Amino acid sequence: MELSSAFLCDHALFLRPQNYNRTTSSCIHTSGCPRTRKSHFFIRSVCQVPKGRSLLTLPVAATPSQSLQQHQHLHVPHVGGDISSAATLMGPEHDWEPLNGHTAVIVGAGPAGCTLAMHLAKAGWRVRIYEKRPEPGPVTSSRQRSWVLAMYPRGIRPVKAVAEVPLLRERAYKGLVVGAGKAGSKPIVLERTGVLMDRTLLATSLLDAARGQYGSRVEFAFSSSLDTVDFTRQVASFRSSSSSSSNCDKITEPSDTATTDIMRVTADRAAASPATLAAEAAEGSRGGDASQAAAALLEVPYDLLVGADGSSSTLRTLLSESFPGRYDTTVLGGPRAAGSSCYKSVYGLPAVPQAEAWAPDSAVPDSERLQGEFFFVLSGGDKGFISVCRDIDGSYCGYLAAQRELFEAMHTQEDYMALLPQVCPQLPAEWLPMLAEKLLTAPLSNFPLMRSLPSFWAPGGVVLVGDAAHTVTPSLGQGLNSALEDCELLVGQLRKEAVAREGAAGIDTALRYYSESRAPDVRALQELELLQSSSLTPLSSVRGEPLFLIQLLARKWIMIQYSGLALLGTIAATAQAASRKNQQQQLQLQHSAQQLGMVGDLQVNGVKGSSVGHGANRSEATADVNAEAAARADILGRQLDATYVRSPPMYELLREHLPYREMLVRVYSMAALGTGISATLLYVLCGATGSWAARVISG
Repeated sequence: MELSSAFLCDHALFLRPQNYNRTTSSCIHTSGCPRTRKSHFFIRSVCQVPKGRSLLTLPVAATPSQSLQQHQHLHVPHVGGDISSAATLMGPEHDWEPLNGHTAVIVGAGPAGCTLAMHLAKAGWRVRIYEKRPEPGPVTSSRQRSWVLAMYPRGIRPVKAVAEVPLLRERAYKGLVVGAGKAGSKPIVLERTGVLMDRTLLATSLLDAARGQYGSRVEFAFSSSLDTVDFTRQVASFRSSSSSSSNCDKITEPSDTATTDIMRVTADRAAASPATLAAEAAEGSRGGDASQAAAALLEVPYDLLVGADGSSSTLRTLLSESFPGRYDTTVLGGPRAAGSSCYKSVYGLPAVPQAEAWAPDSAVPDSERLQGEFFFVLSGGDKGFISVCRDIDGSYCGYLAAQRELFEAMHTQEDYMALLPQVCPQLPAEWLPMLAEKLLTAPLSNFPLMRSLPSFWAPGGVVLVGDAAHTVTPSLGQGLNSALEDCELLVGQLRKEAVAREGAAGIDTALRYYSESRAPDVRALQELELLQSSSLTPLSSVRGEPLFLIQLLARKWIMIQYSGLALLGTIAATAQAASRKNQQQQLQLQHSAQQLGMVGDLQVNGVKGSSVGHGANRSEATADVNAEAAARADILGRQLDATYVRSPPMYELLREHLPYREMLVRVYSMAALGTGISATLLYVLCGATGSWAARVISG
């Protein structure tokens, strides 16, 4: 078999030196490969040689069958046809940086791992992602432990910078609805800007984007868990947990990335004689115990090793074991934080009329209604709460959140049937039996614990991102968004340090700067989470813990003072929006045809059509609100049959108006101002009361 120099040139493939210490080789296996063939490489032509190009042919060594089985689980994206067609499949490449000769290994194929892989690939890296779970599919993609996530501009921007994800347009977040379905009162809708999406759907969407748009530089390996890391040699070992036959069926056709690995093997083996290669192939066909043992463990060299493997990060654990005291985590949130808040996810609830009527704009015709979904918080007591939203197939999904003790007391479907009306009286009667059955069988999951980590990097090109580095709670909806922001900031720092020229030293310098600049920001986010959750935390939860009691009281006081002042701004913004709504309703009576056309443009183009008609109105809104979000919110406010609260407290975080540290400074400053005002009012009141008492006594 032969590979041309044209292929090498067009794909910028680099060859390993012959003395490179590589203990494993990479191989490909296509669905069309006859498994009974003697040759264990079946390479589909991915390029055509233009006329006039000279051909440099290199032999491709036959690979032992056990080595083939060792690597068949490595997912190889399909890139067929000639070079131009391959480029078309991978999307716009004009702004890709040339390959820099570095390889990044990412542990975890979740949203952060896939997003970081695309950023690195665009910046000139070759990326290999290893995921311990099976490849997502109709059977393996369980959503039982998933929950609905809100993506805000902070997290949307890093994704849009590298990929086209259609669900980001289709799942616009229209608002957080509180009190939906309660008789005799209108629901309250809190303004939101962003995207509402299930975590599993987001992960698979980003996975598809990485495969389809960056298949020439990104590889995936599923059912491969991180086992050990040699931080000195910069080699990570992964253990495969799936059978070779089942993985082989998932492999489609090879891309140039897989062929790159073939070329690396070819370069390492170019000096071997054909007789030696034939002897090794024969030995591999017989299959020995040593080969079978090696097939279970993959040793992967890296220039950059990224832990994007979640709150229970294996890489973080290995760092803690290898560098005692440097990567120990501290759990935040008080003595009852660990495992106290749990949830069970449910999917497939039918779209019954009662649930459909929860949408505050349900009375608006579909042709005029803005695209997107609401997130409903349903609660009727202190036992817990249920949150639901419409799924992509039109059904409803959500979760029941409560303390672990409540779930442990539920043993039968009848127990849940009795509990659900207490938790949420407005649940549709049609849902109750199905919901009780689903909750009984659904696995119990813990909400993430907040963990504080001293440093996010280690010498030798190792770094942690997302939940592996800084876990937060869902109360502010910043876990996913901060993780995606990590990806953008990390790659930006790598570019800044000119990694391609400085090598390993430049990588470590970039990681150190990233950690030093990012750590204070995410610690500020964790403190904001503690402040937000303190308002819902009962004092009884820290009984017998005087230190935590003092901290809880202080945070409650800060939130009372901040919220009091922030509420004034919310009232002002809501009043301005209501005034604009009245003005626009009057204009709509005069220009109904024009207004309907504008809404139609918004439906297709995402509120771009409103930029002309409502420029004057938007100028009256808060100056720091994004123009498109403000225009969309204005139109939504006209359509809602609800109390629409504009710019609620902490909304600056959701629209990415302020970095976390600046937001924390704002909260503290407003709390200090509120404390001063409260003290002044108290002083005046005491003085007035004293004067009145003195007059009464003297008189």
